[in-house]
Amino acid sequence: MAFGRVLLTLTRRRLLAGAGALGVAAFGASACSSPATAKPGSLTLWYTYHGLSDQVLKNAGERFATDRFVTSQVSGDLTQRLLAALAGNAYVPDITMIGDNISRYFADSDRFVDLNGLGAQQLAERYLPWKWQAGATPDGFQLGFPIDIGPAALYYRQDVFARAGLPSEPGDVAAAAPTWEEYFTLAEELKRELPGRYVITDTKMVFTYSMAQQPRKYFDPENHYLDDQSHVRHAWDLAVEAYQRRLTAGFAGSQSVNGQSVDRHAAWVGGQEAGFINASWITGELKESAPDTAGKWRVCAPPGGAGNQGGSFLAITSACPEPQAAFDILSWLQNPANQTTNYLDIGLFPASPEAFGDPRISAGDPFFGGQSAVQVFAQIADQVRYAYFSPWDITLSDTYTDELTNVELGGKDPEQAWNDARTRIERLLRRQGVLS
Repeated sequence: MAFGRVLLTLTRRRLLAGAGALGVAAFGASACSSPATAKPGSLTLWYTYHGLSDQVLKNAGERFATDRFVTSQVSGDLTQRLLAALAGNAYVPDITMIGDNISRYFADSDRFVDLNGLGAQQLAERYLPWKWQAGATPDGFQLGFPIDIGPAALYYRQDVFARAGLPSEPGDVAAAAPTWEEYFTLAEELKRELPGRYVITDTKMVFTYSMAQQPRKYFDPENHYLDDQSHVRHAWDLAVEAYQRRLTAGFAGSQSVNGQSVDRHAAWVGGQEAGFINASWITGELKESAPDTAGKWRVCAPPGGAGNQGGSFLAITSACPEPQAAFDILSWLQNPANQTTNYLDIGLFPASPEAFGDPRISAGDPFFGGQSAVQVFAQIADQVRYAYFSPWDITLSDTYTDELTNVELGGKDPEQAWNDARTRIERLLRRQGVLS
């Protein structure tokens, strides 16, 4: 099945179409007469749970005066609430957190402030180039200021690898499995020596992190759907191969959005899942869920090369009456020292290389046997290259991984699953007006 290469022109009506009804429901008939900003007379920041450090926000309140700077932790889906506020042009935050789906707002950049006009360009060199670029529209409008990133690494149990007679030091493990195929071989060796031990969570892990390593995803920066999806098929085939070789741990379908699973946590504690590939942000969950395994874990470069999964930004809306004052707050919140605090407090990996050398986080970590996990993540982050993340990427990725789960749990024919995923994607993109 082939998709045509069709030029997509996003409009505000299309961007906010799904939010219009929500906006009316949320704000009622008086929405048109409501104040445009969320709290007139103050600068309001919207953020999600664990989106910013409480300590950093407390310090900001003291630095910028709490009566002028008001923070609001949004419960539920911040994206939907923001779209509703923009659609109704009411109760819009001055500063807002935006996830890695930031390109969703590019077509409506006039609803935001170009941070370059406020001094952002002078600060750009303090942040990873690919992350900075991800917050900019194709014509250079800097909509987002970097908060965090999600460099992906291989986490593994050093004690289990050593018991199986496998390489167990980080450099040796990385050298033994630089490619996915060699990683599959290592997984087979582990399973042969220690039956019931796995280093591949599920097919979703393989597909997701193989795609994270690609220099392109599903669309180009002008939102043309890419004709050649061979890199997607490659990631799919790797995932299917892992399943067919019986190398997956069997956690498909049991994970929540954040990758959490009671069974999987038990497997971390017991060493059944002796390794996995994931982004830096899972470190906190691993430590919290398997504290008794402290000292037994290590991290190293993943098979297949450097990749990033996740990360967020701060943006200033055009409703803000004092954009320069808002930028002063925003840029201070995300200076390298505060990004370090974000990592210490809630595990947000810094987007600023200046933070990587901060001794508060670069020192050896007892949980990882004294290894500096931050330095491993930093080296991976430095090798990541920019890849455009479109407004549809999450939905498309979920469509593929849902079908992979059907293969893994339901025994569905992989080729039928691939074709069904493509059919669902085509239907979705036609309904959205992306494909004619």
